[in-house]
Amino acid sequence: MTHMIMTASNWINDGLFSWFRVLRVRAQARVAARNTVNELSRLTDRELNDLGISRGQIRHLANKHRQDIINDNLKGWV
Repeated sequence: MTHMIMTASNWINDGLFSWFRVLRVRAQARVAARNTVNELSRLTDRELNDLGISRGQIRHLANKHRQDIINDNLKGWV
C-alpha cells in the first residue's frame, strides 16, 4: 500500500512539475511574440520591405514565432 501511495505521490509531483513547465514556456512564448510585434512595428515600411515583410504580416509572424517556441520547448513533455 505504501508503494502505491509513493507512486501516486510521484505521479502528482511529476504532473505538477510538467504542468508548471508548460505554463512557464507558454508565458515566455507570449512575451517573445509581443517583443517581435513591438520590434517589427518600430521598423519603417522600407526596412520591412528589405526584410521581405509587409506590415500586415507582423502579427502572423509573431504568432508563428510563439508557436515555434512552444513546440521546440515542449517536445517530448506534453
